[in-house]
Amino acid sequence: SRIDRHYQWYRDGSRWRYEPVEIPRQVADGTIDARADEPVTIETEVEWGRYRLDVESADAQGPASGVEFNAGWYVEASSTQTPDALEIALDKDAYDAGETAKLKVTPRFGGELLVSIGAERLYRTFNVSVPAEGAEIDIEVDSAWGAGAYVTATLYRPGSVEANHMPARAMGTTWLAVDPGPKELDVSLGTPGQMRPNEVLSVPVHVASGGDEAYVTIAAVDVGILNLTRYTPPDPGAWYFDQRALGLEIRDIYGQLIDGSLGEFGKVRSGGDGPGMTAQGSPPTEKLLALFSGIVQLDANGNTTVDFEVPQFNGTARVMAVAWSKAGVGATSKDVIIGDPVVLSASLPKVLAPGDEARTIVEIHNTDGEAGTYSVSLAGDDLVSVGGLPAQVQLARGERKMIDLALDAAHVGTGEVTFDVSRDGETVASVTRVVRVRPATLPVARRMEFPLAGNGGSMTLDAGLLDDSIAQGATVDVAVTRYKAFNVAGVLSRLDRYPYGCAEQTTSRALPLLYLSDLDAPPSLVETPDLAKRIEGAITRLSTFQSASGSFGLWGPDGGGDLWLDAYVTDFLTRAREKGYAVPEQVMRLAVQNLQNTLAWQDDIAEHGNAIAHALYVLARNRMASAGDLRYYADTKLAEFPTPLARAHLGAALALYNEHERASRAYGSALAFARDPKAADPARSDYGSALRDGAAILALASETRPAGTLSSDLIPDLMTLVDDELESRRYTSTQEDAWLLLAARAAKEGNRSLDLTVNGASHQGAFSRTLAGTALGDSPLAIVNETGDAVTAVVSTLASPTQPLPAGGDGFAIERHYYRLDGTETTLNDVRQNERFVVVLSVLAFENWPSRILVSDLLPGGFEIDNPRLVKSAELDGFDWIGETDIAHSEFRDDRFVAALNRTSGDGRDFKLAYVVRAVTPGTYTHPAASVEDMYRPELSARTATGFLEVRAAE
Repeated sequence: SRIDRHYQWYRDGSRWRYEPVEIPRQVADGTIDARADEPVTIETEVEWGRYRLDVESADAQGPASGVEFNAGWYVEASSTQTPDALEIALDKDAYDAGETAKLKVTPRFGGELLVSIGAERLYRTFNVSVPAEGAEIDIEVDSAWGAGAYVTATLYRPGSVEANHMPARAMGTTWLAVDPGPKELDVSLGTPGQMRPNEVLSVPVHVASGGDEAYVTIAAVDVGILNLTRYTPPDPGAWYFDQRALGLEIRDIYGQLIDGSLGEFGKVRSGGDGPGMTAQGSPPTEKLLALFSGIVQLDANGNTTVDFEVPQFNGTARVMAVAWSKAGVGATSKDVIIGDPVVLSASLPKVLAPGDEARTIVEIHNTDGEAGTYSVSLAGDDLVSVGGLPAQVQLARGERKMIDLALDAAHVGTGEVTFDVSRDGETVASVTRVVRVRPATLPVARRMEFPLAGNGGSMTLDAGLLDDSIAQGATVDVAVTRYKAFNVAGVLSRLDRYPYGCAEQTTSRALPLLYLSDLDAPPSLVETPDLAKRIEGAITRLSTFQSASGSFGLWGPDGGGDLWLDAYVTDFLTRAREKGYAVPEQVMRLAVQNLQNTLAWQDDIAEHGNAIAHALYVLARNRMASAGDLRYYADTKLAEFPTPLARAHLGAALALYNEHERASRAYGSALAFARDPKAADPARSDYGSALRDGAAILALASETRPAGTLSSDLIPDLMTLVDDELESRRYTSTQEDAWLLLAARAAKEGNRSLDLTVNGASHQGAFSRTLAGTALGDSPLAIVNETGDAVTAVVSTLASPTQPLPAGGDGFAIERHYYRLDGTETTLNDVRQNERFVVVLSVLAFENWPSRILVSDLLPGGFEIDNPRLVKSAELDGFDWIGETDIAHSEFRDDRFVAALNRTSGDGRDFKLAYVVRAVTPGTYTHPAASVEDMYRPELSARTATGFLEVRAAE
C-alpha cells in the first residue's frame, strides 16, 4: 500500500484545528509460499513515496505482520506534520561541484514554486511551475557553495472564486551537501591494540594527499576522562564540511491573505534540544592519563611517528589525531587497551585525619599472567601505616583476590603509597595512590607581639611556639619593622592560605603580588618564577567572572551589578596592565565601559557613594574620568560621601589629574572621618571596615603624594591610625590584608635604619621571614635588636589546634543534623558502609545587616559527598520543611561541602542548607565541625562540636 497524507480541519470551540490523515492505497498484492527454513523475496515496482507491506496468513487467526519503508529519494521530514509544509527531497546524499542535483517536489496542489538556494547568504533564486502531480527540478551545484547550501521551496496558489478555495502557500527546505573531496584528508593511525603500562606508546601516523606541508597533533587520553566530561574526538571535517545553520530569514504576507479564522498555527521547523547532560559511562578510578604531542610536521610522504611515555595506568586510552595542510583537514581516533597481566587496584579514603583508622581493599586480578606465586610489597612515606598486607599470594589464571588492609593515619601531610606485585623479580603490576591526611580542625590565625628593647633586646622562637597546634602544615611568619601593623610575610601567608576564591578574594590575593618588589618581602617570595603565573592565573580567572555587560559576579558571570566589586576588579586589572601583564583587551574595555555606563545614571551618594568614588578613581587611573565631575564632588559633595575611603578615592583621582589642592583637602577629610567613631559602621556592604579604610587611604596617599598643607603629616598620621586599629583585631579579612600589604610600601623608608642580628648574622632594614611549623624544632630563630630604640617583633601563626575548639561562636549559631533518605532524623551512632544520609545545616545570624556568609562542613574520613546537589534538586521526599535558600556559590570537594550566600538586610536571619553523603570506607574517624563565618567580618563566626564516628562494613 502507498501511504498518502492529507489534512482534516475541524472546529474545536472557537478555534479551527487540523489533524493529519494517512490513507493507504493498495498498489500491488499477491500470494507467497513461506517456508520456515528459508527467507522469501517479494518484488514489485514502486514509485517515489512512502509504502507499507502487509503480510498475513489465510487463516483469520493466523500470524500477521507489516513494515513501512520509503522508496526513491523520499525523505519524510517532521516538518510535513503541518498542512503548510511542502515535501521535497534530493536524489543523493552529497554532490560534486558541477553536478546536477534533482529536487523532487510532492505538492498537495499545483502552483508557482519559488526555489531559493543559500546558507549564510542568498546564492540563487528561480521560479518553476509545478502541477498538482509534482515535479523534478534540476539544480546545478556550484563550487562557491562551499560545504553546501539550503534549498528552500515555496509553492504558491492564488485564490479562486470559481474553484472555491483560498490562496495557499506551502514551504519546505532541505540541505544540499557538497562533497569535500580531497579537502577532507584521510588520516590513519598504526597504534597497537594493547600494550603494557610504563612503556613507550608509538603512534605511526599517515595522511594521504596531505601536500608538502602537512601537520598533525596527537592526544592520548583516558577514556574514563572522556566519558566523564562527555568529550568527543575532534572532527574538523564536520566543522568545515557538515551542515551549517541557515543564516537567512524568510518572511511573507501569507498570514494577511488567508481567512482570518482562528486557525491553529503550524511550524515549518521542528525539533528540540539534544539528550540531557548526563555522564556517559563511569568516572575514572585509575590514575588519569592525558598526553599531548603538540604540533608535529609530517614528512614529504605524509608520515610521522609520535612516541608517548605511558605512566603506570590500567584502562583504555583513546588516541586522537587531527591533521591539516593547505589542501584540507582530517581526523581519526583509535582505542588502545593499556594493562598489566595482573591488574592491581586499591581503594583508599579520599581524606583522613590524624588518628583515623580505616579498613581498605586491595584487589589483585590475574587477567593474563601465569598461574603461581606472586610477591606483594608496599612503599610509601610515614603518613600512614598499613597492616595486613601478605608477602605472597597464590593466583590461578583468571583468579581475583581481595586483601583487607588496616590503614592508620599518623600525621598531617600529602604523600603517596605504592603497591607492587612481582613474579620472579619482575614487577607485573603497580598502583600508586595519593594519601591526604588533613587536620580535623580548620587552621586558626594567631598574632603575637614581642617587644625588643634597644641595643640588645632579643627573642628566640622554637618548637614551643606551636605546643598546642599541629606543626605539620603550619606556617610561622616573623616581621620586625618600626610599624607593627605591616607584617608582610604574615599577611601574604594569610592571603595565600585562604582556601576559597570569589572575585574579591582572587583580586585581594593577586593585587599585592604586583608590588612585592616594593615591599620588605622575603626574597623567596619576590624572586620565585611562580609569581607571574599566579598573577596571570588571577587575570584569567577574573575574566571568566565577567558578564557581557562588563560587570563581574562574585562567584561567576551571573550575579553582577555590584559597582564597588566592579571597580575593585577593574582597579586590579588596570594596575596589572601598568605592570606589563597581558590583560585581554575586550575584558579591559568592557570593564571600563561598565563603570562609565553605571556612573552615567548612578548619582545616589548617600546609598552608593563608596562605589561611585571607587569607580571614579579607577576611571581616572585609566584617564577616562570626567575632571568636571571630580571637581564638583570635591567642592560641593565631599562631606556627603559615607566612608573615609570614598573621600580618599576622590582625593587619589584628583591627584592623578594634578588637582593637588583639592586632593589634599579630600585626604584631610578622609583622615578626619577615619578618626571619628561613627565611621566604624558594622553594617557596611562594601567589603570594608575601619582597618581596611585606614590601610587603603594610606596606600593611596603614599602612591599619589598630594602636595598641600595637609600632606606633610598625612602619611605618619595614617600609619599611626592603622597601627592602632590593628591592636584591637584578632582576625583580618582578605580585603584588609590586601590593603595592609599595599600600605606597607609607605613604611619601607622608615625601616632602613633598623639594625638586627638574626641567628648570629647581621641584617639591615626590616626583617620578614616565613617558616614551616616543623622547622622551628630543628632550627630555632633568634633575633637581637641592635638599633638604638625599641622595636616590636610581630609573630603570626596559622595552624590547626591539636584540641578542637568547643561548639559556639560570636554573631552566628550553627547546628548540624543527619537524616535518612525517608526524612527521619538519625544519629551517626550506627553507620553501615554504603548508607546514605542527608546532612542539614541550620544557621542563625544574630545581626540583620548585609553580609557575605560562608558555610563549610569538613567531611569525616570514610564519607564522600554522594550527589552534588541540594536536597531540592536531588528529588528526595520528606524535606519540604528545608525551604528554598538562595545560594550564590557551592562547592562539593573531596573533603568538604562549601556554600556562599549573599544576605541583604531584608533576608531572614535563619536559613538551612543540605547535601547528601555516603559512608564509603569502614573505620573509625574524627568527625570535624561545621562552621559559618562572615567573610568580611571574620570575628563573627560559629561552629558545631567535633566528635567521632564509626563506619561498619556492609553485611
